[in-house]
Amino acid sequence: MTKKTLFLIPLLLAAVGGAQAGDVFLFTVNTSSINGDAGSLDFSLSPGAGSDQSLTATVFNFASDGTYAGTQATDGVVSGGPVTSGTPVLIGPVPNAFGLNDDFETFNYGNALSFYVDIDGLALTAPDGNATSGYEFDFETFADAAGTVPVLTTDPNGISGSIDISPEGVVTVNDVSPNVTISPEPASVWLFAGAVGAVLLIRRRINALSSR
Repeated sequence: MTKKTLFLIPLLLAAVGGAQAGDVFLFTVNTSSINGDAGSLDFSLSPGAGSDQSLTATVFNFASDGTYAGTQATDGVVSGGPVTSGTPVLIGPVPNAFGLNDDFETFNYGNALSFYVDIDGLALTAPDGNATSGYEFDFETFADAAGTVPVLTTDPNGISGSIDISPEGVVTVNDVSPNVTISPEPASVWLFAGAVGAVLLIRRRINALSSR
């Protein structure tokens, strides 16, 4: 990179940082025991009673040797997807008029899968202390396309991993299934990646203009 390009990175970090203020988590799931089976996955964000501040969950960078099986169904405020075919899904903001906000997708399991979740909103970044209960992001795994038979977990609702946000904005990670690992990701990694990507895009545009 040139000195001028490097000079842009701190400015871009500040700009990206304003847009990415939430907490990012990596879900890693060992599905080798059901490799080749057809089933379904569900991603949901639920506010508890008394939740009074906005929160969203963005599911992105889904990776697997399994495949999307062709059906996506959503409830509540959900946009994007199907995430299992590579398109990010935004769930929320909650609270809203819907009790359930979720993205449900049929899926053919491979040996493993992983994805990132970005939890963001005032309920996390600036809690006002007025809520009487928190929020919960759930990842659920099922052995059937209807989402009625849990797999990889003993939870009766199919929950294999969850993230709880308390009324005080405290985050708790729950690896419900022994096949699931949830790891917090440093925000600085995403900030730097976003800044470098923006720099490369600027350089391409400059090169394209100079070649005309």
